[in-house]
Amino acid sequence: MAAPTVHPAGTVLEGRYRVDGLLARGGMSVVHRGSDLRLDRPVAIKILDRTLAADPAFVRRFEREARAAARLAHPGVVAVHDQGRDPDGTVFLVLELVEGGTLRDVLRDEGRLHPATALTVAEQVVTALQVAHDRGLVHRDVKPENVLVGLDGTVKVADFGLVAAAWETDGADDPEGNGEMVLGTVAYLAPEQVAEGRADARSDLYAAGVVLFELLTGAPPHGGEDAVTVARRHVHSDVPPPSALVGGIPRALDRLVLAATSRDPEARLADAGAFLAAARGVRIDADLPFHPVPPPRRRAGSAGSRPLRGTRLLDLDEGPGDPPRRGPWDDLDEDLEEEADLDDLAEDEPEDEPEDDGPARTGRRGRRSPDAPVDDVDVAIETIERRRARARSRRLLAAWLVLVSAATVAAGAAGWGLGLP
Repeated sequence: MAAPTVHPAGTVLEGRYRVDGLLARGGMSVVHRGSDLRLDRPVAIKILDRTLAADPAFVRRFEREARAAARLAHPGVVAVHDQGRDPDGTVFLVLELVEGGTLRDVLRDEGRLHPATALTVAEQVVTALQVAHDRGLVHRDVKPENVLVGLDGTVKVADFGLVAAAWETDGADDPEGNGEMVLGTVAYLAPEQVAEGRADARSDLYAAGVVLFELLTGAPPHGGEDAVTVARRHVHSDVPPPSALVGGIPRALDRLVLAATSRDPEARLADAGAFLAAARGVRIDADLPFHPVPPPRRRAGSAGSRPLRGTRLLDLDEGPGDPPRRGPWDDLDEDLEEEADLDDLAEDEPEDEPEDDGPARTGRRGRRSPDAPVDDVDVAIETIERRRARARSRRLLAAWLVLVSAATVAAGAAGWGLGLP
């Protein structure tokens, strides 16, 4: 899909809404600062891509979703003021204008957040999701770009309904499943969204858990060279505990992240209320007080947002798309893969891990199956750290042997050159 058209400043839609400067650009829409000329108030105007606006099925679903989103009257949800269609065919939403930026801007400023601040953000996001879920509305694209942070540190979730309209339109127009399904941004996709093309409230909680992981560590858990690789990792790889990557993160926060991001929806936190109850328990267990969210230092729209990415439903062998950034866990994945290769070359090496660690461990030497759930967070963290240390030790040993060999050869060559016996 081509980038949505940016409307020139000064354009007036439906004789009421004046379009001003650009705030953000996405895969399906652009957002402008604007003015409601009738009520004399600043607003944000989300203008849909003309290709989508020309699809009657999409517009019908979009208008229905906009009406549903407009009923979400909550301080943690960006308010929908109006929805319209200009005579020139422009389809748009009029939204509450949040002065500040996005959670992505905050991450660019801070790198990662203190655990207490990250938990505060997650609680506010999930509280907004709970309001939507109680009204039967699933977001489907929870990510830092869709979380707005005001200059006073308030947190609001935006974009309810837009992805749902695109998803349902694709499914209705292409019952064979051959068209491109708009699934959300791949870094935050729940496994069932990738593998089965379905989403419910638990899918939003998975994405919220991934966002919490990113707030704690500075990057999403799964990266890759292309969108399909990232989508596969959501389906086949567990989200790891954040504390295995960044020190100082309480184990109680690890447990919350893992409970929210279980690959099996049935094993995930059941609903937003369960997430919030677990978060309250983390505050008590880890002594994490409510901590204000730092406002973004850069204005919304100062950096182009990444467009919405999609992947073809159940077709994870298609060609690569634009490469997402690598996740921080990719380096550890490579460490563990290298360790596995070294293990194959050292069949007689004594194993320092127990032969049977319970039903979650399988294979020749009691290795943990990649499809097995994490039953004990502490054991999982210790196992990962131990394997990472072993892999690094082996690389250092190999490098030392190479250096010793090189030094021996050099000394021999020097002695030969000097005629020494």
